[in-house]
Amino acid sequence: MFEKIRNALQKGLTTTGNVPMSPEAKQLAAAALLVEAAGRDRDFTDGEREAIKRAITEHFTLNADEAADLLKVAEERAKVGMGEYIFTKAVQEGFNQEERGQVVEMLWEVALSDGTLHRMETVMIETLAKEVGLSASESASAKERAAARLGH
Repeated sequence: MFEKIRNALQKGLTTTGNVPMSPEAKQLAAAALLVEAAGRDRDFTDGEREAIKRAITEHFTLNADEAADLLKVAEERAKVGMGEYIFTKAVQEGFNQEERGQVVEMLWEVALSDGTLHRMETVMIETLAKEVGLSASESASAKERAAARLGH
């Protein structure tokens, strides 16, 4: 899995022409944004890290080792300058509308996982949702689904 992620990085995250974004590049873009959202409140907790692992494991049907590899790479990539812009652009250009909605739902799930929704997390997710083409009501619905899944 780690090698597939590295290859996706070497090929780039965006699509060119009619070549679709690879599944590994999509996974990395989504996971990096999840890490970015979790750290937005300056407190990236173990609970948020576990919420990211759970979200990417379930959404991308990964095993525990694959999810751990993906999270490790996503954490490293999130440290890159302009990372949020790069990964948002990758989601905007390489994901279909349904996949974009799923990414926003995962973002809400991670942000809500620690029981406290920080204002900076909310602003980031609402802005990202708009930038990738989701309406405010679609983002709000994604937030409600995430909260329901967490039992909030």
